Amino acid sequence: MHALKNSGRRVVLVCTPEIKERNPIFEKYVDAYFVTTMTGTGIKDVGIIRAAWKFIKQENATKVVLNTAQGHHVRNLCWMAKCSSVEFIGIIHTTRKFQGSFTQKSINKKVKKYWVLSEHLLQSIEPPRGISIDYFYPIRFVRNAQTVEGRENINITIIGGVENRRKDLVGIVKMIENTPSNSQFTFLGKSDPEAEEVKSFKKQLAANDLLDRVTFYDEFIPQAVFDEALEQTDAILPLIHPNTSSAEQYFKNQIAGAMSVSFGYKIPMLLHEGYAHIAEMKGASMYYTLENFAQSFPTKEQLASKRAEMSTAPRYNLEQQEERYLSFLFA
Repeated sequence: MHALKNSGRRVVLVCTPEIKERNPIFEKYVDAYFVTTMTGTGIKDVGIIRAAWKFIKQENATKVVLNTAQGHHVRNLCWMAKCSSVEFIGIIHTTRKFQGSFTQKSINKKVKKYWVLSEHLLQSIEPPRGISIDYFYPIRFVRNAQTVEGRENINITIIGGVENRRKDLVGIVKMIENTPSNSQFTFLGKSDPEAEEVKSFKKQLAANDLLDRVTFYDEFIPQAVFDEALEQTDAILPLIHPNTSSAEQYFKNQIAGAMSVSFGYKIPMLLHEGYAHIAEMKGASMYYTLENFAQSFPTKEQLASKRAEMSTAPRYNLEQQEERYLSFLFA
C-alpha cells in the first residue's frame, strides 16, 4: 500500500475487522474500506463475496491484488468477476498450489499474474501455461522504538509462536543449552499456554533449567510490541532444520516469514548450513549445524558487522523491492 500511494494511486481495502483494528497505520493509505467477516456458511459467504465485488466495482478499481490468492472464497470472487475488465493479481504463499490443485486451476482462469515472496521459490516453479510469476520481498515494517545500546545480553528471536509443525522444538533445547549464559531467546508470536505442544516444550526447558532464558507471548502481539522486541534483537533464528517437520513447511514450497523480517529490519539470521545454497539468504545469514552451534555462535561484533553488510546490500533495499512490486503490477 505504501508503494501504491507513493506512486499516486488510490487504494481501497477489503478486509476483516481484526485486520483493520490491528493495523491503524492502514488509515494513512486506504481511501475506502469494505470490512466483513466470513460466516463459514456457504450461501451467506457467497452473498458477502458478491457484496465485496459490488464494492470493488463501485470504487472503479482497475486492479485487484489478492493477498492470498488461493482457496474457495477467492475462487468464488474470481467466478463473479469473469466478465469484468478488472485485472486480478495475487500472492501465492505455497507453490504446491501450482501442483494439481483443482481450485487453483479455476482461479488461474482469472488470475494470470502471481507473486511469490522469494526469488528461490520463483526459480523452482514451472508456471502453468498463460501464467506469469515474479517475486518481491515485503520488507516495509512499522518501526517506532529505538535500539538500546550497551546491552550485555545477546537476544535471539524466533518469529512466531511455539509450533512443532513449523519449528524444530527438539533441536532448540540442546541449542540453548550450548549457548553462552547471556543469550536470551524469544518466541515472537502467540504461544497458546493451553496447547499441549507449548506445555510439553516448557517442561523440556524446565527440566534442563532453561525456562528463564526463553520468553513467550500468550496473546496476539500488537505491532508496537513486535517492533520493540525486534529493535532489541541481535539475530533471528528461523529454527528450520533438514529432516524435521519444519523442513516440510519451508524452503521447498513456501518461505519463512523470518526471512522477510530479517531483510526488512536488517537483522542477521542464524541459519542451518543445509540451506547455505539459497543465494537470496547468503548476505543475511550466519550458518551452523546442530553439532557445532556452540562453536559457531556469533559474537556481538560479528553480528554488528553482518548487520552493516545487510544495510548496503541492493537485494535487501526497500525501495528496490517496492519498485519490483509496482513494475510487475502495472506491466
